[in-house]
Formats: sequence, C-alpha cells, structure tokens
Amino acid sequence: LLSGTQTGEMTIWNGFQFHFENILQAHNGSIRAMQWTPEEHVLVSGDQLGIIKFWDQYIYNFQTFQAHKESICDISIAPTGLKFCSCADDSHAKVWDLRTGEEERAFTGHGWDVKCCHWHPTKGLVATGSKDSQIKLWDPRASEAITTIYCHNNTVSKVAWSPNGQFLASGSRDQLIMLMDIRTMSVRKVFKGHTKEVTSLCWHPESEALLASGGHEAAIHFWDTFGTPAPIESVPGAHEGPIWSLAWHPLGHLLVSGSNDYSTRFWSRARPGDKSFTELLPKKIALGANDAPIVIPDDLHVGTIFKSGIFADMPGPLLPPEPKVEEPVVQALTDKANVSEKPTLGLSIGEGADKKDVFDTSDFDAEEGITRPATKPEVAVEKVADASHAATAVAGGSSTQVAKAGSETSTDASKATGAAASSSPSAAPSSAPASDGKDEKTKPVEDGVESARTEDSKVSPVADSKASEAVAA
Repeated sequence: LLSGTQTGEMTIWNGFQFHFENILQAHNGSIRAMQWTPEEHVLVSGDQLGIIKFWDQYIYNFQTFQAHKESICDISIAPTGLKFCSCADDSHAKVWDLRTGEEERAFTGHGWDVKCCHWHPTKGLVATGSKDSQIKLWDPRASEAITTIYCHNNTVSKVAWSPNGQFLASGSRDQLIMLMDIRTMSVRKVFKGHTKEVTSLCWHPESEALLASGGHEAAIHFWDTFGTPAPIESVPGAHEGPIWSLAWHPLGHLLVSGSNDYSTRFWSRARPGDKSFTELLPKKIALGANDAPIVIPDDLHVGTIFKSGIFADMPGPLLPPEPKVEEPVVQALTDKANVSEKPTLGLSIGEGADKKDVFDTSDFDAEEGITRPATKPEVAVEKVADASHAATAVAGGSSTQVAKAGSETSTDASKATGAAASSSPSAAPSSAPASDGKDEKTKPVEDGVESARTEDSKVSPVADSKASEAVAA
C-alpha cells in the first residue's frame, strides 16, 4: 500500500504484517492524488503546488512537470494506461499523454473549481464533479461536455465508476450519495447516512453490489447498491478526523482508510459469528489512562512565566491592607528584652571611669613604653568621693583662668587649685630653663603636660592636692 501525507512524504506499507517498509520525501507540498497504471509500471502523483510526478515500480521519480497553477484535486488514468486526466482548483480539467507528459486537451465548461474526475473503466468517457454542484461527462477527444447532470445541491466532492462501468456514484457536500445509471441517464438510488460532507467513495473490486464511503464526520458506511437506501453496515468513529481516502485490496478482503488524524487503518470483513463492527473495534483508551498522573517538577519555574508580564491577568480592585497581628509583635519585644539581659560577648569600650574613646591607644602605648600627647583633651569625671562638683581650668595664650567649684568638704583641694592658678604666670618662664637641664627621656612627658595646659582642656579634680602643687611647680 502507498500512502501520501500532507508533508509530501510517501510511505510504503506491508499488506501482510501491516508495518511500513520505506518512507521518502516525494513532494515539496501536500500529496493530493496518486494512482497506478493498469500494468502497475508507473505511478502518477500530484501535490498541492500543482506539480505532477511520474514514478516507476521501484518508486524512482523519472519525470516532473508543472501541470496546474492551483492545487491538484484528483488524478485518473485511462484503462489503456497511455493517457490520464487531472483536475485542480481551477475551472477546467486536463488530459495528458502519459508517455511524453504533454497536455493534449483541456475540459472547459465548469463554472467553478473541479474537485474530482474519474475515467470510465472500459470506455473513452470521463466524469468530473465541480464546486458548481454539477457533474459533467466528457469525450476525451473533444473539449466540450457530452452531458451535464444536475442532482446535487452542493459541491460534488467525489465521483466513482463501478467496476464494469454501468453505474456512477457521486458524493457531495449535501451529505448525499447518488447512484446513476448511465444507460438511462437517471438517478437510480439516493443513499442517506452521512451527517457531514461525503469525502471518499470506493467500489468493491469484484462486486458492484457493495460500495464503501467515508465522511467528514469520521464514519465509514457500506451500501448495498441493489438494496435499501440505508447503509447495510456502519462504522461510526472509525477515525479521529475526516476520512480523505478509501481503497480496497485487489482481492476485496481488506479495506484501508486514510484520515486527517495521521493514521492509516486496515479493515477486514467479519468472521462467522461476528455480530457487529462496534463489538470488534478496539476500545479507545489512551495508553496509560489508568495509571497515576506523572508529575514533572517545575525546576525552571515555567509555570510562573504565564502569570507575569503580558500573560498576567488583569489587576483586580485595590484591596485595603490587612491589619497587623499583635501577638507576633509582643513576642518579638519579649524576645528582644530577653536578649538584652544576656551579657554581651566581644569587645566593649567600657563604662564609667574606664570608658575610652575608639581612637584611644593608651593601653597599647603603655605596653610599648610610649607616651603620646592627648588627642582629645577631655577626661571623664566620675565618682569623686570628696567632691560633688567639677572644676574646669582653661589655659589660652599667655594667661590661664581657673574656675573653682566644690563643696564644703573639699576646701583644701579648692585652695590648692587657686594657688596653682595665681602662680601660673610666674611659673611659665621658669619651666623652660628647667626643662633644658633634664634628661631627654623625660622630655616627652613634660611636653605632654605642657601641651595639655596650653590647649583648651578640662582638668579633672580627681587628682589630690599634692598633684596640683606638682603641676603648678
């Protein structure tokens, strides 16, 4: 079996084991029609681009030509195998010489697209069906129609001659199948059974009493041409889509159907004891339908892409903010209080009299034996046993002003401070020569004391009276 696809691929199927044997890219467009010559030496195929190709029995393409400007709809070969007819989505059909590939004649008479054509099996007679709801019979030697048959109310989608050529069956978009007798040129039977457009027709190769049809509703009906107008058997839901093609096995024991659902299905005749086709059809249960659903983790967060940006939903009405919950706040404050009660680990800058500035390096200088001038002339005053007030001495330029503050219990300290302030103008010049005679190692200490006195500073009254007299001296 040969099947053509919409992608232009041609597949060869094994008719005994029902598997495909070969597949090839035959056309650049969708394959619309294929037919073998009576001797089965040449295969003629047409595609959506209007191109016709000739293939030999080994499926080798030996000739290609542009036959129509529009998409080809049907191809039919003469019983002699020397000529063939083609029709396309234009208003005329053409007759070609199969040996040379040249056009011999064009059938002009239809008022719309010619959808189907079929050559009589024994005579020089061609039947065509068109979108103008007409069926015309042509003499291949003339360009005018012999007769026109008006029996359909819509597009004629398929015409097919019976094996001996006595009857002509036609399927239309009006859901009807007409059976005409060409000897009397009359409609013999009207078959009603399809609920949508009739898309394919095929006569049994050995008997004129059996006709198979496929519809756009994916159903296959079998008709008795000498019996009742109702189908003798039906296969509803034979495919998941429209059935585009039907073909019988040359011996007549198999029927194959090609559909829009990308599948090709083989149908056999019933065995003794079989009652209905519907009982024989396989159950349409998807593979793994009874299994648990497979959950794929969304590691790339693909789902969030369709919830943001241009894929996001329209924003709703503006909602008021939710009230704050008090319990977690109280718990947080309680936790913070508990944390503050714990001893702080790590370094500290000290408290009270031991408090030091961040830039204070006196501890390191004491270890290294270095004495530096005070970078900040501020000394903290804390916990004086015998004084409740602080006294501040400010020295600037050549004069020094001492401010006294104290209580009744610190009279001696106040007198010592006042003596130091009154004697400072005379002590200043005597301190210079005294420093010259001292050792150089003690000079930085005096320099530090002198610099502390010359700058605006606060002197702590922590020192006792003897220390005050030493500074005044």
